[in-house]
Amino acid sequence: MTLDINLSPLYRVQGNEPDDALGTAAFQPPQNSARGREQDRLIVYLALVGNAVVTTSEYRALVESVADAFYQTPHSITNALRAAASSLNQTLLNRNLSPEHRGEYALAWLALAALREQQCIFSLNGPVHAYSFGANGARHYFEPTISGRGAGASQTLNIYYAQAEVSADDLLLFCGRVPDAWNAALQDAQPTSFAALRRRLTSLTSEDLNAALIRFADGTGLVNLLRGTTIAKTEEPPQPATSDSPSNPEADSAPTADAHFAQPSAYPQPAADEDDPLNKLPRKAETRDFPASIPRAKPKAESSAEEESVNAGVAEKIEEEKTVVAEEAPTESEAQIPLPRVARRRERQEPAPWMRQAAKGVISFMQSVRVASAESGERLRRFLPRLLPDEERRSEFLSSASFMGFLAAVIPLIIVTIAIVIYLRFGRNEQYETYYNQAAQLEQQALKASDPVEQRVAWENVLENLDQAEKHSVTSDSSKLRQEAQTRRDQLLGILRMQFSPAFSVKPNVNISRMAASESGLYLLDAEKGEALRAVPSGNGGFELDATFNCKPGVGNPVGHLVDILTLPLVNIYDATLLGIDAGGNLLYCKPGATPQTGLPPPPDTNWGRVTRFFMNAGNLYVLDAPKRAVWVYVGKESAFVDRPYFFFGQQTPTQDAIDFVVSGDEMYLLHSDGRVSFCSYSRINTSASNCQDPVKKANPFPAYKNLDLFGEAHFTQILFAAPPDPSLLLLDAEHQTVMRFAPRAFELQNQFQPTTGKVNPIPPSPISAVTVSPDHVLYLAADGQVYFSANMP
Repeated sequence: MTLDINLSPLYRVQGNEPDDALGTAAFQPPQNSARGREQDRLIVYLALVGNAVVTTSEYRALVESVADAFYQTPHSITNALRAAASSLNQTLLNRNLSPEHRGEYALAWLALAALREQQCIFSLNGPVHAYSFGANGARHYFEPTISGRGAGASQTLNIYYAQAEVSADDLLLFCGRVPDAWNAALQDAQPTSFAALRRRLTSLTSEDLNAALIRFADGTGLVNLLRGTTIAKTEEPPQPATSDSPSNPEADSAPTADAHFAQPSAYPQPAADEDDPLNKLPRKAETRDFPASIPRAKPKAESSAEEESVNAGVAEKIEEEKTVVAEEAPTESEAQIPLPRVARRRERQEPAPWMRQAAKGVISFMQSVRVASAESGERLRRFLPRLLPDEERRSEFLSSASFMGFLAAVIPLIIVTIAIVIYLRFGRNEQYETYYNQAAQLEQQALKASDPVEQRVAWENVLENLDQAEKHSVTSDSSKLRQEAQTRRDQLLGILRMQFSPAFSVKPNVNISRMAASESGLYLLDAEKGEALRAVPSGNGGFELDATFNCKPGVGNPVGHLVDILTLPLVNIYDATLLGIDAGGNLLYCKPGATPQTGLPPPPDTNWGRVTRFFMNAGNLYVLDAPKRAVWVYVGKESAFVDRPYFFFGQQTPTQDAIDFVVSGDEMYLLHSDGRVSFCSYSRINTSASNCQDPVKKANPFPAYKNLDLFGEAHFTQILFAAPPDPSLLLLDAEHQTVMRFAPRAFELQNQFQPTTGKVNPIPPSPISAVTVSPDHVLYLAADGQVYFSANMP
């Protein structure tokens, strides 16, 4: 974090400009952030509109709940921004639809900005304006057709995403309603400084204001709240800062905040109206957790005569409540606050014409249902008796209790069935159209974008809206748009999709920890039993287990549970096809239709700690003893190893967290548990000159990843070589079911292999436990006790 965030609210209510403004805040990533959020700082601008009344504590809780949802959502930034907006949308929607708040509503116009290093991605929900001012000029972000009406209006969440690269002295402005006097000033704005722009905007108009101005400055990642142009509060970054002073040169002091919320929460209570009878009514303060109901305003007393009609019991109850209020008076921070577009009190008034029309429509619909129910009952009453043979039995049937009970049960079922059919025919289609049209609009935004990051974000938004649309209906249009969006996104990220098939018709339910493949078979290591299994091609295009293959340790041999396996060259002294090793360095040679044979190579001079992996290259066997930070090399003679091994490393040795490795000639790559890769070379001239580079820097040449840490979010568990003659290195990202291919030495990402998406992908959403590549370019992945394979790996 090299940029400080200086946040200054532009807030004016009835001519007053208080120092503090609710709804504007900036947050540092907390220690318990989800994966991928550790380096993201969040700016929140929230403006409530409607006829409800909110308290200061409720406003704070809304803002903090947005930040909590953001930092608890892993993976991509856009996914976290959507989760934060969805959390606020659901909270307000539940309140607006609750019976106890009938007639009251509150909508949120929300702008979120996530800053990672110098990349700023922001989302707009509702008709919010965003302006960026930098060395390249000013830019206005405003797409009300995409951002919708705001959070709390409906289940459908409309979000407009944008991104900007920021640097020191760049400015951002968020505003719900832009005063007319600002339009010309913002369109051609070329501010010389942060203070100059702020003074200009506040002096151009005397209207009420609700906006947030943000300035980025060189620093150590502080978050500063500014009152005017003076720092009022500072929030430290997660790590200790290297400077004791804030980056704003105009500040005299910068006290450290004790929370992530970067603004004071209390707002002065407005002066009471002595003539207002509401001020004389008792009010009881209650302590309750968010989301608390937004208090409803009480109507004015209509006449003194009505007050006199209150009976003695009610009057006594009021006196009791007055006593409670005197003891539990609300604090100033819980007082109701005036906000632009949020009414402080709601008077009784006539309903709007559209509300009356909607009520008439509901009543008409209910009457139609009743009429239809009555008509259906009468028709059934007339029709069913005709099935009886004579008039007497008809009369008895019509008057029977069982017949009346039958009608009472059947008619509601018919009505409910009709309602469900109507919803499935029209309601689901309406939801589909809403999401699909939004995806189509975002497609046009993606096609017009020239920056790779903007293109990636736009295509991801298209896919997110298609996911919502296809929950209601899957059409040829949505499938076609999904295919285009997925293909274009994959091209930007260097992803190659492969179609996998399950290897076994019946899942063997084996806990597979390692795999090895030849042109004639596939070998699996059962981690629980420590034995190896062989699978051969079957007639149905898949594989079946070879019952003649025996590679069980401890059965007529001293070998313990196997920890690793590898395929052997065709020519070897044991005529075996597979070699296994246990934690004590003992070898097991296995082949179909034969009893396994034991190999007992001499241990190293320092003896074994615990063997974890081994690798064969040019006939030599390399054995990794991770606890002792050693790799021992056996010189092979037709896959027999009878001589003592030599130590691979010189002055430098790897750390104990190595989990896998590969060797090519005198060069070795080691994968560590934290995902880093180290490179070591062996010197045959002077063994002490052997050295290691730890870590090797991974290079990502795809510009669409500019604001993402692809390698930091990956969970690498295995390293291997691609099929010959390709010299590339492969890393398995188990969590994301991805195999990344890197160029050797330079360790630059070339591309990624991932399964196809959607229903055609048979692999369950679980981590990959093992990977291998056969000499004929077949890629195998093991997950959830099953093996999946894809031929013709590029």
